[in-house]
Amino acid sequence: MMKLRALLLVVPLLLTACSTTRTPPVVRFQEQDRANLIVRYYTDETSYVLKPQATDGPFLSILRRDDVVKVASQSAGRELAVVILVNYPYQGEGDAVMSKWTGLLTGLGYQHVVFLGGYGGKHVNGLPILAQAD
Repeated sequence: MMKLRALLLVVPLLLTACSTTRTPPVVRFQEQDRANLIVRYYTDETSYVLKPQATDGPFLSILRRDDVVKVASQSAGRELAVVILVNYPYQGEGDAVMSKWTGLLTGLGYQHVVFLGGYGGKHVNGLPILAQAD
């Protein structure tokens, strides 16, 4: 009877140990200085352009998507654009936003677009890379 109880305890442990999946390591962005455009995107009505900095006096300007596109179109360099997604916890929602931004920015001639997760903090370097488009 003791052997049966021990077996009943060990089998579930072995089954759960075998089913463990490994998650890929998080790749973090480290090219802030190289970026030509950095946008912190909340919604189509609320974004901030961090580089080149769009300000209203000492404060960052709140821009609509069309205004961000105007700033992006005036940038001298078009190698790297970065869009920080702040409020998109659901993959489907984020995918639609990334698709829209990819079309807009590559249409302006940006060669590489990187999407970062902007959960907390104001630093760009070190944020997790969600997706990239060339």
